[in-house]
Amino acid sequence: MRLFSCSFFLGSIVLMTACSKKDDMPPVPTGPVTQQEINNWVLDSMRYFYLWNDQLPANPNTSLETVAFFTGIKYTEDRFSLLYNPEDPATYATDIRSKYGIDYSIINWPQRPEGVIGVIKLVVPGSYAAAAGLKRGSYFTRINGTSLTAANAATLSEQLRTATTGTITPATVSGTTITENTAVLLQGRPVTPNPVYTSTLINGATRKTGYLFYNAFIDAYNTSLLDVFRNFKSQGITELIIDIRYNTGGSLAAAAMLTALIAPDVTDQSVFVQYSGNNRLGSRTLSFATALSVPENADPISFSTLTSARLHLPRIFLLTGSQTVSAAELLVNNLKPYTKVIQIGETTVGKDKGAVLIKDMRSPRRIPWVVQPLTYRLSNADGNGNYTHGIAPQYAVDEMSQQPLLPLGDANDPLVAKALSVIAGNVRAAAESNNSHRHFYDAGRQAAANSMVIIPR
Repeated sequence: MRLFSCSFFLGSIVLMTACSKKDDMPPVPTGPVTQQEINNWVLDSMRYFYLWNDQLPANPNTSLETVAFFTGIKYTEDRFSLLYNPEDPATYATDIRSKYGIDYSIINWPQRPEGVIGVIKLVVPGSYAAAAGLKRGSYFTRINGTSLTAANAATLSEQLRTATTGTITPATVSGTTITENTAVLLQGRPVTPNPVYTSTLINGATRKTGYLFYNAFIDAYNTSLLDVFRNFKSQGITELIIDIRYNTGGSLAAAAMLTALIAPDVTDQSVFVQYSGNNRLGSRTLSFATALSVPENADPISFSTLTSARLHLPRIFLLTGSQTVSAAELLVNNLKPYTKVIQIGETTVGKDKGAVLIKDMRSPRRIPWVVQPLTYRLSNADGNGNYTHGIAPQYAVDEMSQQPLLPLGDANDPLVAKALSVIAGNVRAAAESNNSHRHFYDAGRQAAANSMVIIPR
């Protein structure tokens, strides 16, 4: 067994601290690192940790290039296990949101001769895109000067994703008239914003209703989340809508904290998550207290600290989308044993398995690659999981059914409006608007697929 170190994760979220495997360690090789040595290290790691280790080939071709070798040994139904080289940026899977600070969809638009148009869904505060004046609901017709069509939407977007700069051409839509404006330069400038974008009371609701747009599970901002819930509690809200339609996950500790802030009858020793691995790793259970003790990049927040902010709600409204993934899906599933979950929007991604992060910890390090193989099946306190195909909402609503897109938290936003309708007593899961648009490209899907966070020991 070759020496390696690992940190346990839930898709993109840590599950335990660090571990090392030193038994039966052969002598450290000397001389140049060979392709065979790299691939044997990858294979050894997968044989120990991989959920489908019984499906690994017995004698794979270890002379292949590393990425090709890894792809070739993965289980055919594995969509999420990853491998990358921190010394080679080209091996990282980038995404448009983290690079440029925007998230958009390209949808059908009969008013244009080309038949499609770009719609900006989200602009990250503090990003270059925000400084350039782009905002939610903006339309655009070109990428890098080329007019969008159904045929080139994905290709142009992929060119933008893999580049370091690019342009989009905003457009003004007035009825059937579309006027192109001056192209806007996009430059890569990664930012880590406070994920609590918007929190407010919704005017006109039949019951006192709070709204929170929460876009990532980032422990550095857990105190901000606590402040929001203390404010909700002081205002006496009786209903809460949490918008995670673009949330691509993050820290386990933040997910456990948000769950405890919402649900009644949860104690520090209540089960937050259960997980089971291959015949080597077995099954485990994690309490809320333990989950809170492993924050990503901040000091731990104890369970008792949450008391002044806990709402003890008998039901919660969660707005989801096609890029809601990882810790965000964990929130949806793991709330269900403790409170009634009313889900509105689109089916989530389906990252229902945990992973481990493996790297060579020898000094000097010989293998530069990092492997993140899926390792655990996840379930909630009732033992329910298995959402490989995503978690479907009770009320299916396409936010693109109403144009232009409204500000986050607006009572007339289709997803928010459906929640308010249910709060008002209209509980039928009736057919929604027929104005749904065909999506030719969704920029956020790559961010959902990448969704990785490393939690330190």
